[in-house]
Amino acid sequence: MSARTTTEVATKATKAIGDAGKAKRTGQPRKPSPTKLPIGRNRGPGHEHGQQIHVYHHLQKNMIVYSLTKALRNNAALSQIPFNGKKTVPSALRKDLWHPFAQLTFPPGLGFVGLSVFQKLREYRRRHELEEKLSLPPHTPEESSESQVGVIKDPKAERKRNEKKARVARGLKLMDQKANSVADIAAVLENLREKERVVPEVVNGRRVRLPSIGLKREGKGIKVEVLWRDLTDAEYAETWSDNVEHGVLPMHTNHRDPNRVWGLRKLLGDNNPRNVVVEEVIQEVIPDPETQVETQPEKVVL
Repeated sequence: MSARTTTEVATKATKAIGDAGKAKRTGQPRKPSPTKLPIGRNRGPGHEHGQQIHVYHHLQKNMIVYSLTKALRNNAALSQIPFNGKKTVPSALRKDLWHPFAQLTFPPGLGFVGLSVFQKLREYRRRHELEEKLSLPPHTPEESSESQVGVIKDPKAERKRNEKKARVARGLKLMDQKANSVADIAAVLENLREKERVVPEVVNGRRVRLPSIGLKREGKGIKVEVLWRDLTDAEYAETWSDNVEHGVLPMHTNHRDPNRVWGLRKLLGDNNPRNVVVEEVIQEVIPDPETQVETQPEKVVL
């Protein structure tokens, strides 16, 4: 393999830039980017970009990730998880731990409103992580066992151990954003409800702007549909505005074996139990040796 000099690399890069400018001037179509998401990929039929916001939830640590596509993209999801200590950011997404939490759907033609809501949800989540005041429980010293009664503990090592426990507890509390995310969704969607138009006041010849969070179509009465995996999760928010309609996410079943669907038994309850195949077992009759009568073998006359 022959190595290229710096001059050859620079010449090739300059030629590529010149060809791109020439194609722009002459109106020739450019080459499609291999990393650009094509239209309709990972989106439902007829949904524009930003019309749906998918919320995913980590089953063990209650982390929340927002996505504009139905399928989670590894790099886009991991960039939303901050580093709160050792082992707080996973190296990759696991499909058995990340489950759908909620889905926000906006009316057709209002994808730009969904993008604005997506931006605000990301900003609010970041503020929770940076401004939340954590009330960690005070450290209680462990009870000394009989073998450690006469052992003198090193105060410096004990202080380091307590600081490590406090860091771990702080990281776990910052990762748990489940309740905060539901409250954020309710607060952001409340600003989309219909409000009375108020004429701004004029002070010293200038109009005073009304308080706003910077949403597009704010106060225009836009209807939003929120589908939950578990409808009881909506109770984390104190109130919901009248422009939000709640529902339940459809459950995707395993069509290969209906009796092995995850969560089917809990969903159907005891009224429809699983189909259990019962095999008939034929027991072998074993004679009792006490009641058995000894019989002599028959004589054969030749």
